[in-house]
Amino acid sequence: MISIIICSRKADISQELKDNIAATVGCEYELCVIDNSRNEYNIFTAYNEGVRRAKGDILCFMHEDVLFHTEGWGKTILEQFNDESIGIIGFTGAHFLPKAPLYWFSSPFISQYNLQTGDSETLKNDTTDYFHGVLADVVAVDGFCFFVRSTLFDYILYFDEKNYQGFHAYDMDICMQVQKLNKRVCVSRAILVEHKWSERLLHNEKYMQLLYDNMCIFYDKWKEYLPITRGIDEPEYILYRLNNLCIQAYDAQVARRSKAYRLGRALLTPINAVKKLFSR
Repeated sequence: MISIIICSRKADISQELKDNIAATVGCEYELCVIDNSRNEYNIFTAYNEGVRRAKGDILCFMHEDVLFHTEGWGKTILEQFNDESIGIIGFTGAHFLPKAPLYWFSSPFISQYNLQTGDSETLKNDTTDYFHGVLADVVAVDGFCFFVRSTLFDYILYFDEKNYQGFHAYDMDICMQVQKLNKRVCVSRAILVEHKWSERLLHNEKYMQLLYDNMCIFYDKWKEYLPITRGIDEPEYILYRLNNLCIQAYDAQVARRSKAYRLGRALLTPINAVKKLFSR
């Protein structure tokens, strides 16, 4: 059985999502909806509560803005987990993480198989093929929807509510924990999933600051294991150079966030305006 764990901003998930799951899952399942309408949970505490409630052999952690487009996806997932070496299956992931506090989508090597509904409400098929089979080994998967063996939570696996806050880095952290247990993290292209994600979040300063804070925590926790690669056959020199470039990009990002940089921008703004005026 699959236990579907969802942290909802309302008392319950939408009827559309319930109907979609019921029509497409194709196997026995249960819904474990965590009511977060009063903002009592962050994603780590909500998912840990879901694990405590769940009875299934496979746990599905998903956002409430997800719809499945492949019938029988539950049966397919259960079949893929027949491979005992697999610990997590998702639908989008990174093959390389550098030794810098950057989110997984900053990786130059990504495999994904899903539909995205952006701000323009135009449906597009996002497929980046670094693999040609049904499953690809990755370092981390995106948290919008992923599956984990329930037995792994009987060991040391848990959503790290002690170190993290908010709703970021839970996916990367749990993937690193799974790999520490010598289990594989994979992306599946056997199931087509729609994720109604808004790119406007990337322009929300508070959202990005919370993401940045949790990535710093992630880096500090896992820095001994980074950089790390899975599922790609790239020369060591290329990965070494990529790691250095990522660190340089991160250092530049930190500089742009500094008070000195903002002060310099503020001082230069009137000067540039005057120069522009007299250059006409």
